[in-house]
Amino acid sequence: MSAEDSKDLRSRFVQLFMSHEKQIYRYILSLMPHSQDARDVLQETAIALYNKIDDYDPSRPFAPWAFRFAYHMMLKHREKSARWRRFLDDDLMKEIASRYAMLIPELDQRREYLKECLAEMPDDKRAILTDYYFEEETIDVIAERQNKSVEATYKALQRIRKTLMHCIQGKMHARGMSVT
Repeated sequence: MSAEDSKDLRSRFVQLFMSHEKQIYRYILSLMPHSQDARDVLQETAIALYNKIDDYDPSRPFAPWAFRFAYHMMLKHREKSARWRRFLDDDLMKEIASRYAMLIPELDQRREYLKECLAEMPDDKRAILTDYYFEEETIDVIAERQNKSVEATYKALQRIRKTLMHCIQGKMHARGMSVT
């Protein structure tokens, strides 16, 4: 392979990885729920993928190829960490990884419906979700800012999540998808 071809392939890798990074991260989080460990594995996966980009067949989907690397990086990370060896045994980890891969299309569609439902939500309710899930603020902080009790804010968050769930399920049902 010429230097120019190699440069093009590596440039294509950056594009592919950036467009799939969130999906790969979610896959890793499905097997490693501690976010710092998942970020570490994501970085290790990116390096491994970059180093093996010459082996990638562009006629095949990138995500499954990347998931295999991520899975092996998780296994390596798990071997180094006693905490994770106790968390999941190998067979259970394989089963979860396999089921996750099968659910990717449905999960992607649910994320699209979630975006639609969030866009339809009143600003004040969307702000509570954003503060809690994306800004990682505590219920106490959100309640104080809104001059509401912690209990009232927590109940509001529960109602908002329930509304989102019903919205997503309604969109799925309207499009003939099974709702689980």
